[in-house]
Amino acid sequence: MFPDNDELEVACDALWFVKRRDAADAAQQRLWDRLQTVRSGDYGGSASTDLAPEEVSATLRALHSCSEQIALDDDERRLLGRLESL
Repeated sequence: MFPDNDELEVACDALWFVKRRDAADAAQQRLWDRLQTVRSGDYGGSASTDLAPEEVSATLRALHSCSEQIALDDDERRLLGRLESL
């Protein structure tokens, strides 16, 4: 899966959410670490990368964890829907 820059930022936000709660698993931590080197840190940037299937799963778990504790915003819901449709 090739997320665009904005989707990468949303994924990083979800991963940060689970990290802050000491709930990130090893795959989520690896993905967080990897994305920090490619992300632009802002919406509308030019960052891109390919997410492997296990990274897509890690992102899905993070988004689901977020949704259990807070209401997802439009960007988070869009990314969740896209990942679930893969």
